[in-house]
Amino acid sequence: MGEKSIWVKLGELDRRVLYWTLFILLAVPFLYPLGLPVSISETTLTLYNYIETLGPDDVAVVGIQAGVSAWPEVLPGLVAVTKHLVSRGVKIIFWGFYTDVDMTMNAIKARVPQLKWANEQVGSGDYKYGVDWVYIGLLAGGEAAVAQLADDLHSVIKADKFGTPADQIPLLQKVHNAADIALVVTSDTGDYGDYYIRQWAVRYKTKVAEVGIAMNYSTFIPYYNAGLAVGALKGVRGGAEYERLIGSLGEGTQRMDALNVSHLLTIFAVLLANICYFMTRGKKGGGG
Repeated sequence: MGEKSIWVKLGELDRRVLYWTLFILLAVPFLYPLGLPVSISETTLTLYNYIETLGPDDVAVVGIQAGVSAWPEVLPGLVAVTKHLVSRGVKIIFWGFYTDVDMTMNAIKARVPQLKWANEQVGSGDYKYGVDWVYIGLLAGGEAAVAQLADDLHSVIKADKFGTPADQIPLLQKVHNAADIALVVTSDTGDYGDYYIRQWAVRYKTKVAEVGIAMNYSTFIPYYNAGLAVGALKGVRGGAEYERLIGSLGEGTQRMDALNVSHLLTIFAVLLANICYFMTRGKKGGGG
């Protein structure tokens, strides 16, 4: 029996070689984002274009209604949108309805260097806490609280996360109800996007955008098509798209690169297996 052909040898390749190849290829994007091509969705571009119209006289709310478990999907988009708002000079109010909202706020702050607590501010490029941005912390009350915030912000918010009274915070002194807010960015794993649409977009015509898990994207599209939402990011892919638009590749791009690399390897393996099969079909023993 002659020596085995190259096709037989490839067909008999130990599967552990593929596992190790996949492990190495998945590690590469997390060491250095590859920036593999990602098409930009209409809902992502619409949100980007709207924020491009905002400036220092506008105020945005970033509502964190997604827990730590959803970070892989929602955190890249939250960070990218926050970076864009900061680059436009938009004032930002952060709050959330999840008990671990502090952890998500700290994660955003760690990735957006301009956001500094009052005792951390050292440079002119910092967003001044209380003037340019403020963190309210955890809120409770579900849709009833979302509706009350729209009607009278100060009836719900008496102080920021650190106990400073709302009437002593310059940014909050400018905001009284939903009519004073140019954009709500809601990050969801549940129904809070619906709450903001019903209580802010329908009643006050406030622009609302969704930065949620991919599963929520399809349920938010009808609002977008009806003109009630100004945009939506589809999970981690939406985050990667937004990173591309603002020219700041981050964790969304890394995760999409890893997904794309794994898919490419799978396609290659399937093609190689079929080629090996057809090249050795009918050859007994696989001899050369």
